[in-house]
Amino acid sequence: MATEHAGAPRWRSVAPDDVPMHAVVRYEDRGRLVSGTAVDVLDAHGRPSLVVRADDGQHHVAPCSTTLEMQVG
Repeated sequence: MATEHAGAPRWRSVAPDDVPMHAVVRYEDRGRLVSGTAVDVLDAHGRPSLVVRADDGQHHVAPCSTTLEMQVG
């Protein structure tokens, strides 16, 4: 019987409008790493801004100009 070994999570850079709801994402905000689950999208002058619920339960809005990484695999 084969056993799956989970390695470290892999991350991929994505645009905010390419992130599906409930995906695990991370980004840097004012020198602090924010990571959590994508829970909503706000329209910011025609560009999407992602609402992320962090592990501590706080909600953060990822600026449209930020580089997001989405956990894959």
